[in-house]
Amino acid sequence: MGIQIGDILGDYRVTGVLGRGGMGKVFRVQSLLTDREEAMKVVLPDLDDNEALADRFLREIKVHASLQHPNIAALHTALRIGDRLVMLLELVEGVSLEEIIHQGPVAAPIAVHYMNQVLAALGFAHERGVIHRDIKPANILIATGGVVKLTDFGIARATGGMRLTGTGMAVGTLAYMAPEQIRSGQADARSDVYSLGLTFYETVTGRRPIHGDTEHALMTAQLNLMPLDPTTVNPQVPPAISAAIMHSLAKDPGHRFQTALEFQDALRGHFEPDFTPSAVLTGSRPVASPELSAMEASLSRAIGPIARRLVADASRRYSTVAEIRQALAAQIEDPKERAAFLKTSAGTATTMTPRSPTAPASFDPGALDRLTQALAPFIGPIAKVVVSRAARNARSMEELQSALAAEITDDAERKRFLGSVR
Repeated sequence: MGIQIGDILGDYRVTGVLGRGGMGKVFRVQSLLTDREEAMKVVLPDLDDNEALADRFLREIKVHASLQHPNIAALHTALRIGDRLVMLLELVEGVSLEEIIHQGPVAAPIAVHYMNQVLAALGFAHERGVIHRDIKPANILIATGGVVKLTDFGIARATGGMRLTGTGMAVGTLAYMAPEQIRSGQADARSDVYSLGLTFYETVTGRRPIHGDTEHALMTAQLNLMPLDPTTVNPQVPPAISAAIMHSLAKDPGHRFQTALEFQDALRGHFEPDFTPSAVLTGSRPVASPELSAMEASLSRAIGPIARRLVADASRRYSTVAEIRQALAAQIEDPKERAAFLKTSAGTATTMTPRSPTAPASFDPGALDRLTQALAPFIGPIAKVVVSRAARNARSMEELQSALAAEITDDAERKRFLGSVR
């Protein structure tokens, strides 16, 4: 029987489904002991039925556990629950690069920012003899503030270690697989470079560089065909970035960048002057905005370094600068500082009316519980935290309901929520 939301696995309650990885299904879970939320990857049934393969997979888990890096989704632990083999991983709040690309090409400076972080993660892994072997947009998560987390080391292996598949069997995703992986199943650091080059190409152009209607056609294309330069597909891609991508896609591993560090070096100096790593996602699309930078600076004076994260959060939830500004103002407890932030951050772009310094309302706990229950179907188990936080700043029930509705990105769902609580 499949795992359902609400099921208890060991000391964890399943609260959501996050997706499917290379070797298992991934669930959102909450520890019954600590209340901490994590990602639980449950190994696919064919491994459950093969004890030798499962034991081998456990040894491969140790490879991932050794990779403690800010751009690698951390593996907390691995264990058996009944007859299931599970991995407990860092829960990354964000979207995959694949989801972002589906909305169109990513601006080159932001794409470079993302790729630099992936290369930092790969360089760290490669130095420790670990090859990922399945680099692709779906395995690159963009968290709050544009922080990249590389995921799914399910088929990674340590250099010289036991292979998870039969001899000569290619492992990975064909659309992003290096020629040498297809020919012999062998992979090294340069294979990850090739796969990231394909991912980088797709990020800045919005389309895959290698195509094929069948697996055989796709393999043949990977072995023999060079794609058009990214600049030819998207003239907004700087020639130097295009050249670096094409260099990473050489069919002969000896003609590519030999290390992740070499690839990084080729990208240095290619950020736009006003671009900073605090570039964020607005409406699920990456943007870098001077207005957001100004708001971050103004908010920092009131509440400190956490301002960067709050700006990133707000810019993902709201579609206009005015809405973002008001959401950030609500995070400032002192009425004078809140009014100063609204005045300073507005600048000449938009005239804002500071909120009344009226003290936040006191809400009946039962009413907050009902709001939590109404909000949970739209945003998941985080609803309780969101309601509690919003209640600390709202001055009326109507304002609280509006603040909660703003947490729902879909217009139809937002209206449905408001209709249910008003």
